[in-house]
Amino acid sequence: MKIHALAAAFVALRAPVASAVPLPGRAIPSVSVNDLGGTHHTERDLAGQWTIAFTMTDKDVGPGISAWWRQIEGRVPARTRMLSFVALDLFALVPTATILSQARDATPRSSWHTVWFSRDGSFAEQLGLPESETPWVFVIDPTGRVVESIHAQADAAGIARVLSAVGVRSASATP
Repeated sequence: MKIHALAAAFVALRAPVASAVPLPGRAIPSVSVNDLGGTHHTERDLAGQWTIAFTMTDKDVGPGISAWWRQIEGRVPARTRMLSFVALDLFALVPTATILSQARDATPRSSWHTVWFSRDGSFAEQLGLPESETPWVFVIDPTGRVVESIHAQADAAGIARVLSAVGVRSASATP
């Protein structure tokens, strides 16, 4: 019985608080992370323009993020920034240089600044996100507040919600 209580307490301590997930109406939490080019970013870098952040907390979510990106890219107002938040917690024995090299090889150099990347779990923790095989999509307004928060695979309803959040009228899910 004591073992079960200890295990439950450990899980409770390790599990992110559900209310920590960036939700509509709340400011994006404080973050500190580098992009693939090595430039440091904080939540202050999200202020000033509309931002859509496609977020992954599991290494296998890449195709899900790509599906969101493909369906939204080119359909948002020109001044809407699109970022990938790669917030992973990867096995420590794999060198960071190797992981960064793989991420850079998979990303055109001109887009390295749009991929905010952490491999040690700190970015996901700062965002309040658990590891998940499902993508997260956040729409952040120019004041740094979340106006849309979706944890799902790309579908017509989700695409319409994101496009509507950035001011695209009559957003249909198919181009």
